[in-house]
Amino acid sequence: MNHPRVPVRPLAHESLPGITEGLGNMDGLLLRDRAHWLVTRHEGTITVGRVDTDPSRVLAGRATWRNPAPDASGTYCSPLPGGALAVSGRQAVTVYEADGTVRWEHRHEEWRHSPGASGACAPDPAGRVLLAAMAGPHGPGGSYAGDVCRALDLTTGEVLAEHVLASFSATYAFEHFPDARPDVLLTASMGQDGTHCLLVARTAAGLDVRAAGTAEEPYVGLGADGVLISQDVGGGYLCRTQDGADDVIVEAGEVLSEGEGFVGYTPGFVDDERILVVSAEEQWAEEGTHLLLDARTLRPLAELAYPRPQGVTAVPLGDGTWLTRDGESVRRWATARASSQNGAP
Repeated sequence: MNHPRVPVRPLAHESLPGITEGLGNMDGLLLRDRAHWLVTRHEGTITVGRVDTDPSRVLAGRATWRNPAPDASGTYCSPLPGGALAVSGRQAVTVYEADGTVRWEHRHEEWRHSPGASGACAPDPAGRVLLAAMAGPHGPGGSYAGDVCRALDLTTGEVLAEHVLASFSATYAFEHFPDARPDVLLTASMGQDGTHCLLVARTAAGLDVRAAGTAEEPYVGLGADGVLISQDVGGGYLCRTQDGADDVIVEAGEVLSEGEGFVGYTPGFVDDERILVVSAEEQWAEEGTHLLLDARTLRPLAELAYPRPQGVTAVPLGDGTWLTRDGESVRRWATARASSQNGAP
């Protein structure tokens, strides 16, 4: 389909070894404490970089830790208050201080006969507990009630609360909302058995866990006021979900060129009014078309016109800018006819 083309302007670029693989991981792009973070693994080192609020830069700084399991799959990292790092592995959740020393370790059951399962962790928005999804205990005769989400004291690792999830041997991911909401989004992807999208909050009574509206896809962009933009795994549709409002669903065939679907797995908000998505004929295409959609109706506003073709990676930052990957470098962009803070295409 033909859409108006809007030129873009480069703002910054920075080398970040490991970013190609990093953006393919569940923790490669994180929203924590109202900031975006990039996580990479390269040559035995975990690097966590906070995206700068200054649009003329990519990262405000980097912190590195020795990778405790460089050959293991399924680890999940999350930055913590005070410059610490939490790492979720198959048998333990570990919190490391900024200098690399271990603050505490929480051992847990391992998923039996489920090599694809992996846990996740994130601080709650108040920064007092670590929320962690992990394998649950096995009962008599090998019975299994389900995976669990635990609230662990960030200082000591003590288990403060636990909730048995309806998911089994899932791949988990946590995301914060960009505003000050107490809820955290937890996605539990079980392959052909589907995905649970849950809102998790630490309360005085324990853990409050409830469905995130009708969202049921593992790739979700989060906006203010609890808005979720979920992308179908196969690229066939997008869905906007918000409490108190009807779902908005747009099929790929309604807005994209024939034979194309939504790709890239990073739908998200450029700002409160616009969403950025990528389309191509297949999920792993080398080049994609980057589109701005209306954040409420999901109807196309414009196609972004880069100086040269781009891949299928586009990471919206909510401030009017976004990131793309160019080899092992990251580039930051904005539309050419708008400021980086509040323009329309």
